[in-house]
Amino acid sequence: MSSDSRTVLVDRRPRGFQGRGDKYLGELAQGLRRVLWKTQQGFIYPTCRLTEHACGEIAMLLVEWAEDIHNDIGLWRTVEMHQRQCFGTPLPLIVRAAQKDELRGFDPRRIQYVLWNLWPCYNPELVLSPTHAELRRLAEAASHFLAERLSRVPQDSGVKQFLATSNQYGWDIKRKLVWLGTGSYLFRVLFCEYLDDQSQKPGVATTDDFICQRCTLWSGLGVIDVLAGTLDLTETERDTLRTWYERHTSFYRVLTRQEESGEVKCITARNVVNGQPYTIRMNMDLAACPFKPGMVVFGALTPWRGEWYWSGEQKTLPDLPESEDLTLSKEMIERSSAIAYRYCPAEAAKAREFTDEQLTRFVAYYGDDLVTFPDGLALAAAEQRRMESEWRAADAEKVAETMRVHGLEHPRPRMTFPPDFLNHDQGIGAFFNPNEGVEFMLGFNHVLSALSKRGVGLNEDESRALQGLVTSAAISPAFVRRLVADSGAESIAETFLMRDDPPDLAFEFLLRRHKGHFYRKRYPTLSLRRGDASKTL
Repeated sequence: MSSDSRTVLVDRRPRGFQGRGDKYLGELAQGLRRVLWKTQQGFIYPTCRLTEHACGEIAMLLVEWAEDIHNDIGLWRTVEMHQRQCFGTPLPLIVRAAQKDELRGFDPRRIQYVLWNLWPCYNPELVLSPTHAELRRLAEAASHFLAERLSRVPQDSGVKQFLATSNQYGWDIKRKLVWLGTGSYLFRVLFCEYLDDQSQKPGVATTDDFICQRCTLWSGLGVIDVLAGTLDLTETERDTLRTWYERHTSFYRVLTRQEESGEVKCITARNVVNGQPYTIRMNMDLAACPFKPGMVVFGALTPWRGEWYWSGEQKTLPDLPESEDLTLSKEMIERSSAIAYRYCPAEAAKAREFTDEQLTRFVAYYGDDLVTFPDGLALAAAEQRRMESEWRAADAEKVAETMRVHGLEHPRPRMTFPPDFLNHDQGIGAFFNPNEGVEFMLGFNHVLSALSKRGVGLNEDESRALQGLVTSAAISPAFVRRLVADSGAESIAETFLMRDDPPDLAFEFLLRRHKGHFYRKRYPTLSLRRGDASKTL
């Protein structure tokens, strides 16, 4: 192992915690890298071989995974428990639900599953079967090495010591989340990918977004989910931590400060959007606390043990008069409605009511909740006609009020589509998701053709279209299920080389893996507009 690799292994550890077994990890990773490199030299398929750099990184990750198992830290136990609840097996697509043998220690099937999940991080172009023979060879070699070498390593881990520290305050939890999301074997590679996808550098905001919001390839588990399942918490505390993806992001006007012994213990602030007060734990030196009564703060809050804590970055607006609160509230509801609905249940209920009405009208107009158009121009024209027909049928007084609120010159909505959408000629699918609204998918002809083949004779365009359907973060499971209900999941299972299990199991697994965020609480995409005296669309 290079000196850089050793540095990475040390830098990713929780600061200030050292177990008696920690000093052996670098040497173990070096030895495992040699084992993996030697094993893959005998592979038949060169596409399954890792580069020297990837081999070294995966060796480190596997050693840290083995540390988790060896010391019963609980991270991997949480992953397997979640998968058992979702699929009836701790290792979907590798261990069948009917298999009753217990998974113990460094079982090669566990390592095979870890390797298969991490493989796209190092070779994203390769679709690899979870039961690929050469993947099993790597797993078996790693299992033998780890079982033999870890038996001589003391069961004492700095990571376990760190996770066992106090959970009294929200920042105690956040400190553990930051390490888990950016430094642990489960998430650190995924965090780097997230930064690349967002074209961002590591920082408070991007780190907070990843650890609170992101669902990952570990069957949709996010950092908050794994930590909630690992720490010694009550069930109520676990449930609270799992809600941190619904951060209350808003404008807050500071009302009071509770000061004691030279510290600001708490501040009370009013959410200017929903009008509710929040008690925010601070425990900051008086001189260091930037939050003073009367100022407005834009930021996000998360709950812990009956109090609230700032999450991520805050922006202060110290001189904004209270007369501006109504404007801030209106803009938040109109421009960031999906966020505001988290803490504005009345508005969320109203949006769901309007979404239900729109679904009814969509189906009445088209005759179904799923419609196919030959190209973008045909879809745009059809949608314009549908909207105009709805406005003609609407109450004249309501139309006039909506025109006034929206600033419309004509009694119909403006509909705009980007040029790439309008010029698309490979078919477009429009599906009305009853929970969120209309979803569109381009390249729909290839999707329908691929699904109709039931897994036999798919061409490259069809396979690529199905991969896009399944992996797109914008297409909901409801949309995909609507298609599969008509044509079956065989082509999807074949596209991802999942041939050893029932297609329906492979299908459900893929939805969790690639669309985990849809399994959290969702809100309508419909935005409400606040008028002077009422709320209208």
